[in-house]
Amino acid sequence: MRLRHTWYLFAAISTLVLTAEMSFAQQAAPTTTDQAKPADLAKPAEQAKPVAPAVDPNAEEMDGDGSVSLGDIPDVETEELTADLAHKALDGYVLVQNKYQDSPLEDYADLQAFVDKDPKGPELEKDIKALGFKSVTEWNVAVTSVSVAYNNILDDQTTDLKQQIEDVKASKDMAQDMKDRTVKSLENSIPSENNTKIVQDLMKDKDYADKVKLLESTDE
Repeated sequence: MRLRHTWYLFAAISTLVLTAEMSFAQQAAPTTTDQAKPADLAKPAEQAKPVAPAVDPNAEEMDGDGSVSLGDIPDVETEELTADLAHKALDGYVLVQNKYQDSPLEDYADLQAFVDKDPKGPELEKDIKALGFKSVTEWNVAVTSVSVAYNNILDDQTTDLKQQIEDVKASKDMAQDMKDRTVKSLENSIPSENNTKIVQDLMKDKDYADKVKLLESTDE
């Protein structure tokens, strides 16, 4: 079972973002790097991390004037972390992984949809709110922020991501709305110095070092 990242739980889930193996860059530029991918709760030992969803401008439908239409492109959303927020985000991740790994999270468009429609949804929402989050979406953004920073510490993709951003901005084949969303997701895949420092501290914390490792991405 997977959680989709921004519901997408970040991943959480399957096709969505998280597991997309092709990054925006791969589509906008032939040589791209793997973005953070969402974790696969069904395989605790093979977690993936949140990442910019793959988009193939040439595969999308064209609108009336021949430009690529936006389509359903997932967004990577992150935020500035505090130590407390990062701890709670990881606690929630471990809880969801252990308690809901057999739930059909991948069958829903996002976590909120799971909360609204699945019999176990209200219980998940209650568990996440008990950690101090207002909603599962708010938690998802927090855990995605931790994941993006952690995976960039393990494999710094900043230079490649910045180049991908420039490639997308320079593209003449993508519609402006798609360009804007792609650039935003790629920019959000570059962790801030603050988030990097907070996650580095988590990696040194004996109570959270193993938890943060669950966010490590692996090749499918």
